[in-house]
Amino acid sequence: MEQQQQKSSAHVSKLFVCTAVDIKDDIEEKFERSFLNLQMQIVGLSDKEMHDILSQIVCKDKQHEEISIGFLYIMLTDPAMAPKTYRDVTLVSRDGMNVIVANLTLLVAEKYTKLTEIARRQLIWVLREFVKHQVLSVENVIWNCLRQAGGGDASHRNLFLIESLLDIFIEFRTWLESNPFLVQSTVYSYVRLIEDHANPALMPLRQKEVKFTISLIRERFHDIIPLGRDFVRLLQNVARIPEFEQLWRDILYNPKSLHPTFNGIWHLLQIRTSRRFLQCRLLPEMERKISFLASSVKFGNQKRYQDWFQDKYFATPESHSLRSDLIRFIINVIHPTNDMLCSDIIPRWAIIGWLISSCTNPIASANAKLSLFYDWLFFDPAKDNIMNIEPGILVMYHSIRNHPFVSSTLLDFLCRITKNFYVKHEDKIRMGVYNSLKLILEKQVIPNIQPLFESSKLDRELRNLIRENFREFLSPATTLSQPLYPSVHSILAHNVKKEIDQRILHGENVDLHGTGISTSHNSVTVFSLVDEDNKLALIPTDKEIESVFSDEAAENLGKLYKIEENTDDDDDLPLSKVRLKEKPKVELAEAIAESFDSFVTKRNSYTWEAFLNDFRPLPASAFEEFQLNYVISNTVLILRETLPQQNMFSESKTEEKYLAKSISYPLYGLFRFLYENDEKSKKPFQTLLSELCESIPEIGYLLLYFMKVYCKLQTRKNSQQSYQFKTTIYRQICDAVDDKVGNCLVRDLDLLEKESTTIYLWLLPDIYREFKSIAINNIDLLRITLRCIDAKNVRDIIYSVAQGKLTIFKQDGLIDCIRESLEFETYEQFCLWQIVQAHDVPLKSIQDLLPELEAGNHPEALSHFLLLFKNEEPTNEIIRLMLSREIKSRGDPFVTSALRFWCQRYEEKLSEIIASLLTSKYPNSSPNKRKRPSKGTSVSSSNPSADQVLNHLEHYRRSCRHGTGTGLYVHDMMQRALQSAYSHSNDGTKKQYSDLFALAAEDDTTAVGRRGGSGRGRKQPVSKKDSNNHSTTSKKNAEIVKTLYSTDENSSEEDWSKPKLTQAAKRRKKAINESD
Repeated sequence: MEQQQQKSSAHVSKLFVCTAVDIKDDIEEKFERSFLNLQMQIVGLSDKEMHDILSQIVCKDKQHEEISIGFLYIMLTDPAMAPKTYRDVTLVSRDGMNVIVANLTLLVAEKYTKLTEIARRQLIWVLREFVKHQVLSVENVIWNCLRQAGGGDASHRNLFLIESLLDIFIEFRTWLESNPFLVQSTVYSYVRLIEDHANPALMPLRQKEVKFTISLIRERFHDIIPLGRDFVRLLQNVARIPEFEQLWRDILYNPKSLHPTFNGIWHLLQIRTSRRFLQCRLLPEMERKISFLASSVKFGNQKRYQDWFQDKYFATPESHSLRSDLIRFIINVIHPTNDMLCSDIIPRWAIIGWLISSCTNPIASANAKLSLFYDWLFFDPAKDNIMNIEPGILVMYHSIRNHPFVSSTLLDFLCRITKNFYVKHEDKIRMGVYNSLKLILEKQVIPNIQPLFESSKLDRELRNLIRENFREFLSPATTLSQPLYPSVHSILAHNVKKEIDQRILHGENVDLHGTGISTSHNSVTVFSLVDEDNKLALIPTDKEIESVFSDEAAENLGKLYKIEENTDDDDDLPLSKVRLKEKPKVELAEAIAESFDSFVTKRNSYTWEAFLNDFRPLPASAFEEFQLNYVISNTVLILRETLPQQNMFSESKTEEKYLAKSISYPLYGLFRFLYENDEKSKKPFQTLLSELCESIPEIGYLLLYFMKVYCKLQTRKNSQQSYQFKTTIYRQICDAVDDKVGNCLVRDLDLLEKESTTIYLWLLPDIYREFKSIAINNIDLLRITLRCIDAKNVRDIIYSVAQGKLTIFKQDGLIDCIRESLEFETYEQFCLWQIVQAHDVPLKSIQDLLPELEAGNHPEALSHFLLLFKNEEPTNEIIRLMLSREIKSRGDPFVTSALRFWCQRYEEKLSEIIASLLTSKYPNSSPNKRKRPSKGTSVSSSNPSADQVLNHLEHYRRSCRHGTGTGLYVHDMMQRALQSAYSHSNDGTKKQYSDLFALAAEDDTTAVGRRGGSGRGRKQPVSKKDSNNHSTTSKKNAEIVKTLYSTDENSSEEDWSKPKLTQAAKRRKKAINESD
């Protein structure tokens, strides 16, 4: 019995919490074994003896690891011995504690949940010490600790970890900001955690989190931008906090105040969030379990796993917010292989369907739906993955039969979020959803979408909503069944929908389509970022909104259209009966009645242009409001339906029959009419134009295409007359949508490029010619062009530039354009520089960018600048800007490369420029009067400091191996400049650049000041003999410098970077001094 007790007590761990049934794994065994081994080695020894014996033992790699882990064990389990142990481990460690950090990272990632309470508190102490002493790779441990700070968990243990990490970040803010990835992970994590700390008891912690996070976001916003669209999703959930409300206002209305390169909220929404940030919001243990569920559990056997997961992680009210994190992780991180997709493993859509359907909190449910469809809103087939949108369509498709409630709520949410998420960019959001559905059908993710969109299990109002938003994806019969004329039912439904939207925006509880899912004021930010007036809709109010229509108004509306009330389902009626029943008896003015009826009947360009001829001169007094609405609604519908759904453009750019056919549709008749009639239009015509622009987003780029084709065809018919673009027509379109020409042009060309890259590039020269004041140096147009071109397209653009047919850049403002392009993809930047080079841009127009370029972030720009330098001579301005670049600990290879190249051709000139620049930093050192800048020269603000010049010279010196390139230092002006710098430097600078100052040899040339000769005035003429002596001395100087750089063939990098005077050099120097 005693032996059993001793055996059990021997297995008690101070580091891990173990139960009687737990079996130690390899990690636990490793830590326990290392601790016991260390105890055996140091028991009974004094500190000195312990250090001596351990210093011998750690010479072996295996022993070194065990000793290091043993010390880590003591620091984590014994708070009293921890400071002494930390001192001991710093003395014994041979690798800068790399082994300790690696094993601590593993311990936190795999075993944090099993650590004892003491070990968890000591872990924070160890981390604080590591950060204080800047131990390498400690950020890996911090990142894994951030992962253990779980969301949806308000337990004391979790709050202790969150607050402890926050205290470390606040105390060592400078260290944190030196690691951009850790800054991003910290901000992303704490913005997510703040959402869970709404309990009044947690207000002190929450306020500390908010203050730290807001300051970090504002001060390091350039590091925050890569967090992308999911960061915006998290910001929505905390938007009611005053500090975040102000941040939202700056993001929406004053983005440049956060960072000069930040262009607003759409800038963030276009960036896909990295998987690592989505991963960091799941506990490692939770990640392993959800990955196991998605990769190893058969479909049909998942019930018990889901129940266990529910009990483990969704047991508290705060845990509902975890569902959004899980859905984003499943969609963006778990991408099954083709073999898994074909197997009987539970699919991702089934897991997501379970997470959404089992949610009982309406706010969390709305956020979960947003997480499911979030990638749809910004989907770009060119750069986004179809696996990110596949679960959303499959959840709805597979649920419609047995769980129609799930499909109904998701479809309703998708329709509403498309319109209300960001009203200002509704067209872009709608295009993202359209691209998603289009690619889903192209890739056959589902065989057909009609069983979902046209299911009889959907209520009538939802089917109308789907018909309104996704008409392109419905079957022809369903599309045609849409009434040609407005009905009372559609008008009332629109008003009801408007009322619901308003109530949602103002935070009232509204039951959506009778589904039972109501939205409270807390979930308002899920539906809208900006309201229709471009005002903040992030902070809800409790103001009651009155009903938007009354019974009397509805009765009057019924009288106006003389429609009998009918509650039958029109979907069951033939199309002809629907039109007969709903056709209102509206009488039009005699001037247009006949031509309008003809257009409605025949639907061709000829009847359309005839109607426009009659309609344009009519004033507003010729119409009642309902008559004008009747004309406009039918006109918009016909023009939309007569446009081809596919192959909208000509098959050939040269054959007339294809070109003429492509612009034969009625909408192009409007463009032809505008082209041939320049007079000012009346108000009804302008109203019609505005409605057309709003209902047909493609109208802008179709007008540009029309003008290109029409001018081409007319010029061929009549070669004596030149037909040109009429930009005034396009300006009418812009006025109709009440937007600037530049904004409309970018938006239309963006849509055109997505529709047809070939046509976009075909129109490009005309765009830059006709809209030169807007298009040239336009960074948005440039980005659209660069994202779609390949090598052949770049070649064609360069040909056009060389022939003078295309001008994309001009010198004024080019530097701002290039500055913004530094964030582009590598291939895009290389194409950009090719096009810039084709424009023969002088170096002086872009050289001011040099100090801003970073070696790690802007390799494309630096490469091109270096190639430009090879065709230029060094000048004072270029050298000044180049030496103004930020100093790096390992030097600047760009500066070194440029100096090495110029030294081969312009050594003396380069030496004089740098020497004069260095001398100017010590104005009192020269007896000459300070020179004033000559007229026409501008003194730029980016002047290098003396330390910058010396630093670049020092790193250049280190690059001159075996004496190559050392002639830069032997010239007289450089020698005097180095001596002047040495005499005016403090001891620290002299010590730092001791090897560089050693190059300033004391000879006849450089020691003039020391002999008491006057330095003022011009130098005395040099006799032939003196000239020979001077030449000999210069050669000797060169030999000394060369000797300083000479090294043994077998020396390492560290040896040649710290040159030493050899005996031969000392003898030469002594001989020179004696000759002096």
